[in-house]
Formats: sequence, C-alpha cells, structure tokens
Amino acid sequence: MAEKQLQQDFKGVTSRNYADQAKFFLNAFWKEFSKEAETVWGLCNKFVELDFENKKDGTSLDEFNAHRVLESLGETKRVVELRESLREADLNFDKRLALIEYLLFRYKQTIKVLMSRPQGTNEELIKAQQALENVQKEIEKIEKKKNELEKKADGSGVSANAAKNELSQLLSADQTDLNRALLKAEAAVRKAQKMGGTSAPGTMWWLERDLAEMKKYKPQRAKK
Repeated sequence: MAEKQLQQDFKGVTSRNYADQAKFFLNAFWKEFSKEAETVWGLCNKFVELDFENKKDGTSLDEFNAHRVLESLGETKRVVELRESLREADLNFDKRLALIEYLLFRYKQTIKVLMSRPQGTNEELIKAQQALENVQKEIEKIEKKKNELEKKADGSGVSANAAKNELSQLLSADQTDLNRALLKAEAAVRKAQKMGGTSAPGTMWWLERDLAEMKKYKPQRAKK
C-alpha cells in the first residue's frame, strides 16, 4: 500500500467514533491483544467520558483532555513520547488525539501493520449491531423522559406532584419496549456468533460486551 494511500485510509479510521476505532484495533490485533479487550473497552469509555461535546459520537480529544486521559492512567510523563510517536508515524499532530492513535502508541503497533490486517464482517454481524443500536435508542428514550420528568418534579404544586408520580411509575415500570428490543438483540448476537463471528473477533466481543452492559440498565433517579 502506497504511503499516501496508507495515511489517507488511516485518516478514515480516525474519523470513526470511539467504539468503532476500538473495534477496528481489536479486529486487527485480536491474536496479540484479545486479553486486553476489557482494557480497550475501558479506554474507549474514558475517551467518551472526557469528550464533553460529542460523547460517544466523538472521534478525538483536544490536547487538554488527552492529557487528562494520560493523567488518569498515570502516564503523564509519556506525553512527549506520545507526541514523538505521532510525528514518527508522519501524522500531523494537530493537538488532538484519536483513540486509535493512543491504542497504537500504548501497544507499540504501527499504522502499516494495522491497515494490513483484515477487518472482516458479515450480514449477521451488521444485523446484530443494528439490533443493539435499537436497544440504545430505547434506553435513550427512557433517559430523555426521565430527565424531563425530573425537571418538572423539581418544585411544588400540582404539576410538580403529577410529574413526581409519573417519574415513580417510570422508574418502577416494566420497560416492555426495551425488553423486547433486548430479546431481539440477544437473538441477533447469538446468530452472529453461529454464522462466523470469528471473522471479526473484536467486533463480536464488543457486541457481546455491549449487550451485557445494556442488560444491566435500569433507570435511576438523578443523584443530588
């Protein structure tokens, strides 16, 4: 692969959201770092947490928040080393850090090797991802309703009391639509496993991890 094309293709990876960058890395280096999958999951969540503007849809952190990631990992002394690593890879260090760039640095891998590894996918994997996206939409719908009711309930009077009652019902209710979406997602993930999840092992692991996390979800009152 020509150097210019390599950099262009890698730039395409850095423009993906954090979870997709993490899956790309795990697919490429599953043989070497499958035991690090949970760590990569945690690093992805840390990037999302510190991306105050875009959250899970973000692609990179500014220099300040990238430094905060390293600080949380006890790696502040490696900031200069990280910058040098990016320069050596012929990347323009624009004072932003994509998750995939940090993962390559952390695990001492190169763009060339990353982009030479197969990613793999199949129709069932795509369907499973879509099913999990539907679960996430249901969770976001519940959270939006909960937040609206909490704002209305934060006061006194008839409307506030009505909101408090509705909020209590929401928190204790059986989430039928969410449960239905979870059942469909669980079936889709199982089918993807049977139909060749090993072609994209990082993505398959991520789907299973996403599902496990979503199954734990239960709306909670905001902490005051």
